[in-house]
Amino acid sequence: MMKTLSAIAGLAIAGVASAAPLTGQFNMLDSSMYTITATPLDEEGTSRGELDPSFYSAMDGPFNAFSPATGNVGLDDYASIATDDIVLTSFRFVGGVGASGEPGGSMSFQFFDSDETFVDSFGINLPQGGAFTWTITLNDPITIPANGLVQAVVGEGFTGRWFLGATAPTIGSNDPEIGGAELADGTPLSHRFELNGVLVPTPGSAALLGLAGLAAVRRRR
Repeated sequence: MMKTLSAIAGLAIAGVASAAPLTGQFNMLDSSMYTITATPLDEEGTSRGELDPSFYSAMDGPFNAFSPATGNVGLDDYASIATDDIVLTSFRFVGGVGASGEPGGSMSFQFFDSDETFVDSFGINLPQGGAFTWTITLNDPITIPANGLVQAVVGEGFTGRWFLGATAPTIGSNDPEIGGAELADGTPLSHRFELNGVLVPTPGSAALLGLAGLAAVRRRR
């Protein structure tokens, strides 16, 4: 079945967190620090490729979207299945900058903890305009909370969108009262994104890894 996209007009915005942008940072990455691919929205069986495991995933259509806007274009919460902070090695989202056939532009994803305190962010240059399913693999990973908020901000001089959908997350969960939006019939919508990576090692496991490495060095002598 083809994924459909509908525009949103006159939607009620749900939740306090979406009423005003949070204060984050637009940390642009050098092009050597990430790889990026774009997949058309109607392409069936979109492959994740060889990515690390997902701790949160809400990527299913059909998709809904506001008109392209400047600055902050979305804020949403996530409750991942991670038991500790996540070393984010790849991030997937549905949306984009500009219009199809036009040059791309910059976009930043900013992460906050559950108390709305800024944690970290990454900014990238999308190579083409239009709406796609984007997969960004971070060669220089960032560490994000297991549960928190993520905000999308379009770079100065560009317009962009971050798409929503009514389908519940397939991995993890979110609160429909935070961020997102709702249809005229009250159906909640949440932004489409996915968090992939590895868990931050606990101090105990890190120490064990260190001892194992020391033992290996001794064995080689």
